Amino acid sequence: MFGQIAETMGHIAKRVGSEFDNRQRREQVYVRLSEIDIILVEARVAIAQYLCNNTKDMDLFFSLPDEAKTVFVTNTMRNLANI
Repeated sequence: MFGQIAETMGHIAKRVGSEFDNRQRREQVYVRLSEIDIILVEARVAIAQYLCNNTKDMDLFFSLPDEAKTVFVTNTMRNLANI
């Protein structure tokens, strides 16, 4: 019984930690987008919303070097305009 409780508590702690990490990454999205001079606030917010709802693209965004982030943002703006 205590083993199951400990296992359940471990899973809960892992999920809470994962959610905390995800929250921190979501908070960093707008900060990192703000470092790219070519985008207006409206586009920055739209891209931030997109990335926060698409974690694979958010992972890609954070893994790219700065010059590639600019290309990523430009492509994302173009794709969002076509939706």
